[in-house]
Amino acid sequence: MVDIDLERCSNAISSWNSVLDIATYSDHVTVWLDAYIGNPKDYHTLKDKFGTNIQPLITLNQNEKELDEYPVNYENPETLKKLKDTVYCLKAFFEVDKCLEFINSNQDKKIFSISSGTMGKQIVPKIAELSQIHGIYIFCGYISAHTQWAMDYVNNISAMLEHQDDLLIRLTKDIAKYLEEKGDQYAQKSDERTRAKNCYTWAMKLILRTKELKGTNYQKPMNILKKKFDKLEEKRFVPSEDQMEQE
Repeated sequence: MVDIDLERCSNAISSWNSVLDIATYSDHVTVWLDAYIGNPKDYHTLKDKFGTNIQPLITLNQNEKELDEYPVNYENPETLKKLKDTVYCLKAFFEVDKCLEFINSNQDKKIFSISSGTMGKQIVPKIAELSQIHGIYIFCGYISAHTQWAMDYVNNISAMLEHQDDLLIRLTKDIAKYLEEKGDQYAQKSDERTRAKNCYTWAMKLILRTKELKGTNYQKPMNILKKKFDKLEEKRFVPSEDQMEQE
């Protein structure tokens, strides 16, 4: 059992001016290019599973509810529902050109890109060096069938995987790590600590989900995130120099 002071986490955040602020806390999105999975008419269950697991705005169980930043729980559910389909979400494509168009039109994002082996051979050479690409994952039935072309991009491809659960665990962990990095950036500025704590909390939620997927090695990242969160909490109760002078 992960040792987290849930009560402390849940009472840590000051309110937002607008629920839309949540959409700016991170800048990541996941795209999936596959001739079959990307078809809007097919593989709904698989895409829903992935989209749900990587979405930090939603809450899946009681443990996550206790981790949630409390203002989110009281926002209009319909607003949050619309928001979760717009930010931090999964975008599926079945055509290389359409996927590439989306990637090129989102240079201000950090994109986690999944593709089949066959389509990966077409798109990876075009996106491997783009600054907005944060991770490239090849999901295929037989890795051995795609190693020849993939070797040219060994420094760009994050992972090649054959099983959907392995892909989901790896993707969820990597997004959690990115949220942690975003939190670290915000933590450097005293007026951005609310964002930092949100990013750390979201990362913890995703790490908990890898545990539910039977992923291993979740304890260490959870402990690291908890320490970072607690450190910001301690700073919240330490008066600034200006406050001390006023006293």
